[in-house]
Amino acid sequence: MTSARRTTAVALLLGLGAAGCSTSGGTAAPGPAPLPAPRPFQGVTHYPGSQLAPLHAAEEDLVAACMKRRGFTYRPQPLPTGNHLADVNPYGLLSVAQAVNDGYGITSTTLSMGPPADANAAEGTDKRWTDALLGTPAHRVNLAMPMRREFFYQADSCVSDAKSRLFGPDYYKLYNTFQVLGDAVVDKVRTDRRYLAAQDSWRTCMKDAGATVKAFGDPQTAVDRQLRQAGRDQAKLHAVAGVELKLSRADAHCQASTGLTTVVSAAQTDAEKTIGAGYEDELAALRSMREKALATAAHR
Repeated sequence: MTSARRTTAVALLLGLGAAGCSTSGGTAAPGPAPLPAPRPFQGVTHYPGSQLAPLHAAEEDLVAACMKRRGFTYRPQPLPTGNHLADVNPYGLLSVAQAVNDGYGITSTTLSMGPPADANAAEGTDKRWTDALLGTPAHRVNLAMPMRREFFYQADSCVSDAKSRLFGPDYYKLYNTFQVLGDAVVDKVRTDRRYLAAQDSWRTCMKDAGATVKAFGDPQTAVDRQLRQAGRDQAKLHAVAGVELKLSRADAHCQASTGLTTVVSAAQTDAEKTIGAGYEDELAALRSMREKALATAAHR
């Protein structure tokens, strides 16, 4: 799809969102900013877009410096734009403001996101260059994770060198440890009786709004399926955008009416007490690394 067609499609989506807002009776009265939606371990492994961009730029500069020390040229790559799904909550929590503005972000991401041109395409055909950038199997480091999981990286890569210089030498281990623990927390919350009771109430609310669903996430799955079926047909894409906005507004309203955010917060706190037990020092260390890297990236 050409950039012009993507721009037109996104404009259609945004226009539809504005129309939906006006026909629903206007926006809510100004009030205090809502608290961030709960994420495992206070979102220690999540970086919103405002943080991700400077971190990415700092890492790319460090990769370039590493490659230069090894006698190679690496041109820093910009962060891909147009991804409206990067901040999706792991529990599917959705605010009314999000729903009105961009639905779930599915259609707009599909229409607007595209990788930037590879500034290093020519160099990428050189095995010595790629080995310096990505490392070699001979220097593979295996890290044991909780839940009998395992993570590995190539210690001789400029990518890992940049990560270690920006965050600290133990970042790979700590970050992936809490990715695993965070996934386990989310899984436990989703089986919590309070969460399942809220889902029952939400399902009834959605049915009253004209949407037949069984579980949280079903509306997003329906939008994904219709989007694949639409292909590149502009009229069909516009129709899917309308479906997404309608479903997401109902979803957000029903989540609010069932108190889902409060339920998730309580269930998550309980899950973290058991799953995160014994990892307090590691969590503190990861938070410290995170703050150090953010401060470094902000003052480049």
